[in-house]
Amino acid sequence: MDRASENTGRSRSVRVNLRLAGVVILGAMVAACATPQPKSKSKQRPKEYFAESEYGVKASPRVISTNVAKMPRGGGRNQVGKPYQVRGKWYYPKEEPGYKRVGKASWYGSAFHGRLTANGEVYDMRHLSAAHPTMPLPSYARVTNLSNGNSLIVRVNDRGPYASDRVIDLSQRAAEMLDYQHHGTANVKVEYVGRAPLEGHDDAFLLASFRDGSDPIGQPASGVMIAMNGPTPTTPMPGSQPMSAMANAAGMHAVPVPSMSQPGVLQPPPLPGAVGAGDPILPAIGPIVTERPTVPFGIARGPGGAVTSALAGYADERIAAANSVEATAYASVLTPSAISDAWKKLNADRTDVSSHAEYIDAGFFNDRREADRIAAALSSLGKVQRTNVPTGNGELYGVTLAGSSDALLEAAWAAGAADAFVVRPE
Repeated sequence: MDRASENTGRSRSVRVNLRLAGVVILGAMVAACATPQPKSKSKQRPKEYFAESEYGVKASPRVISTNVAKMPRGGGRNQVGKPYQVRGKWYYPKEEPGYKRVGKASWYGSAFHGRLTANGEVYDMRHLSAAHPTMPLPSYARVTNLSNGNSLIVRVNDRGPYASDRVIDLSQRAAEMLDYQHHGTANVKVEYVGRAPLEGHDDAFLLASFRDGSDPIGQPASGVMIAMNGPTPTTPMPGSQPMSAMANAAGMHAVPVPSMSQPGVLQPPPLPGAVGAGDPILPAIGPIVTERPTVPFGIARGPGGAVTSALAGYADERIAAANSVEATAYASVLTPSAISDAWKKLNADRTDVSSHAEYIDAGFFNDRREADRIAAALSSLGKVQRTNVPTGNGELYGVTLAGSSDALLEAAWAAGAADAFVVRPE
């Protein structure tokens, strides 16, 4: 073989090899195109995303980890607030005793769980609470789902909602009890009840307010029961209530009530087995009331001429036991004053500086040394109390100071507690 033939053979071999390499590379490219490529993960925003660009304000900070089993209750402040603007609309907070509105209710859950509310409490999606744009904070409102009649009282401790057709924003638990958590919104009626005490441990009272719209006689199917079928000490007596005679060993004798019966004439008691307007009703479900009156309700005059009411006397016992099982049975005496009095009585043995008087809330701090420094700076001015709150990232350290004078508040500010404010319990 001469050199020319040898070169020609080599050229052909190189061309064949290049063709084979091209086929292999092309096959690899085709396989690569056919293989599913991993998609870049985009950050998913929660369903309840609160856009600062849309509302003009930031979402409140999360101060308690969502993994905490039990969120703290209360700890906020009484406030009505100044007029404010959101999304171009002005809101004017005020107390309206006769407030009643019909509109849409929404609800908010895990995205806000553990965050501060507008009055300084911590939002708990498992608590029966709500946000309202203008009601005093904290206060109580009754919300009724117009589609099924379910109704309950909620603790209003936050601001919102700000959509044009919404009148109130309920916690997830409240939405579940009104049975619209799967629908997002519901047509509701909102009625203002009154101011709420700063003590936030009112779960039993709020649960007792529930009314099941599916039961025509008002006996809820959730285990909560209505105790009274007639008037209570907090509601007016109708003008034609029959009187019942009552007497006891102390010499008390029944007398007629003016304008309710003819002078000197006592109405006969109802026949045995008959249900009177004021008799307790015990449903087949729910907890059993451990104590109830053993005599018919009536008005009695005792020695010395004092007029007493067996019904009113029984109300005191009910309120005193309001934090026990019986609390769920007495929805008819659920008033802000009764709730406040009962809670204060049950906590009379508490010794912290914030229980019974005005105090300075110096705030919560991530750094324990900073909290210690501020507590030490304020200790010469009065009784200082420290509170530790567990979170997912450690603990928060709270500082409070007994008293509420301007000098104490200025001293707290000067010590570095820039967000200190006065708390005035009811």
